[in-house]
Amino acid sequence: MDKSQLIKVGSTVYLKPINNAARYGRKDILEKVVLKKGRKYFYTGETETRRMFKFSLEDMREVTEYSPDWELYLSKQEIIDKEEKKKLMSDIRSVFDRWSTADLTLDQLRRVHEIISE
Repeated sequence: MDKSQLIKVGSTVYLKPINNAARYGRKDILEKVVLKKGRKYFYTGETETRRMFKFSLEDMREVTEYSPDWELYLSKQEIIDKEEKKKLMSDIRSVFDRWSTADLTLDQLRRVHEIISE
């Protein structure tokens, strides 16, 4: 199912700060409600009188003249899973980095090889 079909007025979405929003200290995940939905765009926010965020239905990206500040997710678990994957990949890369010597036994290396060969 296409993500844009899951967007409905009144549904909850989660915004993760990226680019300038993340760079200048914003780390919290915002929980917003879809306020309006058209054919090409939808808007999230708290109320229509306060600041609304405009997103494209086609690619689910924030529509802005400059670089986007927010990445949209349909559940908080998606964000948590993505962050965990990023951390695990970083940890694995640091162990098998070209310049590091991994203190792994032959048995451990065989098991790792078996897993990555799947």
